[in-house]
Amino acid sequence: MAASDLSANLQEEATCAICLDYFTDPVMTDCGHNFCRECISRCWGQADGAFPCPECREMSPQSNLRPNRPLAKMAEMARQLHPPSPVPQGLCGKHREPLKLFCEEDQALLCLTCERSRDHWTHRVSPVEEAAEDYQGKLEKSLEHLRKQMGEALQFQTQGEETCIIWQKMVESQKQNVTAEFDKLRSFLAEEEQRLLQKLEEEESETLPRLRENKTKLIQQSHSLEELIRELEERCKRPALSLLQEMSLWIQIQQILNWSSLKTGEV
Repeated sequence: MAASDLSANLQEEATCAICLDYFTDPVMTDCGHNFCRECISRCWGQADGAFPCPECREMSPQSNLRPNRPLAKMAEMARQLHPPSPVPQGLCGKHREPLKLFCEEDQALLCLTCERSRDHWTHRVSPVEEAAEDYQGKLEKSLEHLRKQMGEALQFQTQGEETCIIWQKMVESQKQNVTAEFDKLRSFLAEEEQRLLQKLEEEESETLPRLRENKTKLIQQSHSLEELIRELEERCKRPALSLLQEMSLWIQIQQILNWSSLKTGEV
């Protein structure tokens, strides 16, 4: 047998009939067929009981599935000798079949084998063209809504810029008004200060000389009174006869005292 035939047989024996890929954790049914544990579990479901073999349809209890370790080693050798080729665009990475369906629940592209699997058989699926058309319609609606929001946002932005400009102009006008008012107040206060100072100077020039003149007169009067006091003190020490003979001096003193009282009232 040629090497190419041996290689092809190895790949075929190491491939699961359900997922069409190399075995992963292979198990054997009572009828002797092998499948990936996950593939046969999805195919039969989780309930216990006897199920038909996917290849020969012979009934086989799920509880009787036996691990096939030699086949797992052979599948690993085949995987190393013949690694899976890159999946072409538009094909299912698991089953190498065209992606013709779209699962609405999982939002995933499916091939016909994927649709029949346990993972998707209860899901709502639709052809790729129909799903793409529906998705495109939703995108266009979203785009229209976003464009409308963008227009409103630009309108609000323009209004905001205009409001900022108006506010700045108003603030600048208020600043100028405040500056002008305070300039007027400063001018008024300066004029009022000069007026009051001038008035005080005039009152000082009018009143201070008069007060100084009165002060001089009071000083002179005080000196005169001191002299009279000393003279009276000396006369009080004289005999009665001599004191009465100088009664005219007493009258003169009374006149001086009256005159002093009068001058004091004027001050």
